[in-house]
Amino acid sequence: MQIKQLEANQIITLTDFPVYNEQILKIFFLVYRKKCSKIIPPCPIMDISLVAPYFSGRLKIIFSKFISQNPQVKYFLLDGSHKTTAAALAGTKIAVMIFKNNQDIREAKKMVKTGDLFSLTVADTIKDNAIELKNHFNRKKYFQTVAEKTKLMAKKKVIPQYMINYYNKH
Repeated sequence: MQIKQLEANQIITLTDFPVYNEQILKIFFLVYRKKCSKIIPPCPIMDISLVAPYFSGRLKIIFSKFISQNPQVKYFLLDGSHKTTAAALAGTKIAVMIFKNNQDIREAKKMVKTGDLFSLTVADTIKDNAIELKNHFNRKKYFQTVAEKTKLMAKKKVIPQYMINYYNKH
C-alpha cells in the first residue's frame, strides 16, 4: 500500500454536504491548523481507473464531463471526509493510503486492530468498493473534489466562522 500526500483538488470526495459531525471536524481542523497532522492516519482512496469502469449510462456521462473539467483528479475517497475537509480548510495536503488491490485493504484493516487507523468503513475488496462508489454516485448524480466541497462549505457558512476565516486567509 502506498502512502502519499495529495492536494484537495486531486480527490473526489463523497457527497456528504455538509459533514456529518461538526465536533469531529473541529478536532481535525485544530490538529491540522496547529501543524500536528503527522499523528492523523491517512485516508483510504482508490484510483479513478479502478472505479470508472463500473459507471454506465447517465453516470458515465456525468463522470466524463467532470473529469474533462478536472483533469488533476486521480482518486476517489473511500473514508475520511472529516479529515480531508479539515486539511483543506487548514490549507494542508492530505495524507492518503492508496488501495490498489485487495491485499492493501486487508493490510489497512489490520491497522485498525493495532490502533494505527481509527476506523475503516470500506468493503473487503476493490470490486466491492468500486460498486459501493457507483451506487453512491448513482444516488447523488454529481461529483466534486475535496477542494470544491470545502469551498462550498465556506461559502454557504455551514461550518464555524473561525474555520471560514482561517480558510480564506490560507
